Amino acid sequence: MENILISVVIPTYNRADLLRSALQSVAASRDVEADRVEVLVIDNNSVDDTRAVVDEIRAAPYPFPLRYVLETRQGLSHARNRGAAEAAGFYLVFMDDDQMIHERYLAHIEPAFTATGADCIGGPVRYYNATGLPEWLPPLLEHVGQFDLGGETRALSEHDDVLRGGNMVIPKALLASLGGFDVRLGRVGTTLLSDEETELQARMRRGGHRIVYVPALVQHHYLDPDRLSRHHWRRHRFDYGRTIFRRRLADGDFTAGRTFLGVPRWLWLQMLTRELRLYGTACLLRREDRFDRQLRLCECLGQMYQARENIRTLERTTARAE
Repeated sequence: MENILISVVIPTYNRADLLRSALQSVAASRDVEADRVEVLVIDNNSVDDTRAVVDEIRAAPYPFPLRYVLETRQGLSHARNRGAAEAAGFYLVFMDDDQMIHERYLAHIEPAFTATGADCIGGPVRYYNATGLPEWLPPLLEHVGQFDLGGETRALSEHDDVLRGGNMVIPKALLASLGGFDVRLGRVGTTLLSDEETELQARMRRGGHRIVYVPALVQHHYLDPDRLSRHHWRRHRFDYGRTIFRRRLADGDFTAGRTFLGVPRWLWLQMLTRELRLYGTACLLRREDRFDRQLRLCECLGQMYQARENIRTLERTTARAE
């Protein structure tokens, strides 16, 4: 494995059928030397046919070394960090199990790093089956599950959107020096927690590292039918609220202060003054705007839930210490 240049890391959790498509898209790669690429599937406790799918595809045979690794610590960040630790390549390509890469994706990686002087690169993520959508959905999909900054290669500043974790390439040594993905963030099982890639790229910027958007690094994303329901987006915003609070903890920006029902009073005040005031005007709004107000409320409730959970954890830890 000494000659490996690129390690493709695919964390997966109960998506055997979609994983098959992801692996087949990598197998269809062109203009890249087979002995310089490896593929790692990091199974994060799947209970479906994930292992069998990997074994079947590997026996086909597969054009690149294909390894199956079981990561028992639940969470996307744990799985990505395990993939990084197991990888033999100089560059780590992170892709999700419900995505497919362009056939020349791998061939573009080394030239892109050389041409841009980047420390981390990534590219567009586009839904390939987003048809027949309800009218209210496209605005929500603009920044969730897809990402496109146009056709020009450019360095990203702190004011730009961030590369998606499912389409990101970074040298293994650099990720190790940064301590990997923060395991307090990112999806865990079926939760919709997020922002692990956002926090990582913030650390990179603070360290003076250059992050570059490369339009040739295209990945195609499967739009899950669950995302066509309003219930999904209420769950999504609730868990995003939890993510916001977890980010505050990760940044060391949390003071509980006085609490009511286990939740900081300043969070109650935020909900009452911002969210409920807006929600109270719902009868005067169009249905789409009323739904937006519901999502705002779900986000605030998610923050309150996470705050209460963290305060309880702190209280239990203090009690054991005493």
